[in-house]
Amino acid sequence: MTLAPAILATYLAFFAAALVWPSVRVWRRTGHNPLVLPRDDSVEGFVGLAFKLAVGGLGLYLAGLAAGWWAQVGPIASPARAERAAAGWALIGASLAWVILAQWQMGSSWRVGIDRARPAPLVRAGLFRFSRNPIFFGMMVQLVGLIVLLPDAMTATVLVGAFVLISVQIRLEEHYLRSVHGPAYDDYAASVRRWI
Repeated sequence: MTLAPAILATYLAFFAAALVWPSVRVWRRTGHNPLVLPRDDSVEGFVGLAFKLAVGGLGLYLAGLAAGWWAQVGPIASPARAERAAAGWALIGASLAWVILAQWQMGSSWRVGIDRARPAPLVRAGLFRFSRNPIFFGMMVQLVGLIVLLPDAMTATVLVGAFVLISVQIRLEEHYLRSVHGPAYDDYAASVRRWI
């Protein structure tokens, strides 16, 4: 597939910009690792493991396509290849900019998982005025862009699986934020949508 190397490069850039770079930035500022997904038998542990498998599996799939090791799994026929490609790249580019901005606006409060040892202030400014979960929203837009560029059974499975995992993680985080911030979080949740 001719687009596969560019899609892989974009996926890796998104991963670096949306996970690696902010993790290093927060660790340097605070001295704490912001990757706090547990490795246990809890729901949070399951979501963390499934997230790692999805990210790694999709990366491996895209690498195999780019290297020519295998063909697409269950390609989905779709019309207007040039227009579709432009839309896919636009969604991926916009989602990357959106996620980077949301992470920057979170500052040192950014985490992957729930850090019960170090509660962070409730972020309500910037993109968080429009979405309680702008980073997760941006990740979903990135995956929609990916399926537009590469419509097949694998990208469709990842999109659906990611939506389920992210939805579970959001609800876990909402429960935690309510326990930490109480009525302030309830007011925020009443005025700002979960996604957008």
